[in-house]
Amino acid sequence: MHRSLLLPALALLGHFAAFSAATVRGQKSVDSERANRLRIHVPAEARLTDLGGEPPARAQAGSGPVLALRQEPAQTGPDYRKNASKTKDQENQVDRVPDVVYWPTPENVVDKMLEIAEVKKGDVVYDLGCGDARILVKAAKKYGAKGFGFDIDPQRIKESLENVTKNKVENLVTIKRSDIFKLDLKDASVVTLYLLPELNVKLMPQLAKLKPGARIVSHDFAMQGAKPNKVVTLRATNQKGHEREHRVYLWFVPWEKEEG
Repeated sequence: MHRSLLLPALALLGHFAAFSAATVRGQKSVDSERANRLRIHVPAEARLTDLGGEPPARAQAGSGPVLALRQEPAQTGPDYRKNASKTKDQENQVDRVPDVVYWPTPENVVDKMLEIAEVKKGDVVYDLGCGDARILVKAAKKYGAKGFGFDIDPQRIKESLENVTKNKVENLVTIKRSDIFKLDLKDASVVTLYLLPELNVKLMPQLAKLKPGARIVSHDFAMQGAKPNKVVTLRATNQKGHEREHRVYLWFVPWEKEEG
């Protein structure tokens, strides 16, 4: 059913349900019952809710109960009433639990990641799981690099946008709510990661499509099957005040396969 026809169809659904219930009660045969079945197709973004009790405009059909239904937009996700078809960006927006718990990268580790990646003006930095966008903000302010941050968590998107605005780098940094495993990364010259080892591996088919010479930098976690070009260790204090040793991994594309 075309979406433009969906709302009037659903508006009549309560009446159809009442008619079907009354008719089935008056029929004895299986054929008659089958003839009065009603099938409704709705888009994924819609939800049908049993109101319970009696809605204000209740259809009457004898003394039997009437099921009143209403159509509601989903509480999250793109608004289908405004867009008949999803854009590419909207298809990348997935409402699910984030893959990792957010844990901000200490500022001196951010500096080291950008340093060993040799970020410079003209680079395009993609931060996959951007958190509060601190890596992109530093790359923009210190090196004049353009950046794109992607995160699936709405709270992280909010924090990222606030950080970008606070530091007045809106002309260089773009934040998008997206599933990082569905992104086309080919325009990036630098990709930064602070995920988990298995998630780094999951990203490898996408990362392998980066242009030759592109750099991949990961905080703390390696990428099994790809030999790093450089590994740097440094001590840093997190937001809880705990100090520990951190590692920063660097790969150039195409990377060398790791034995074993």
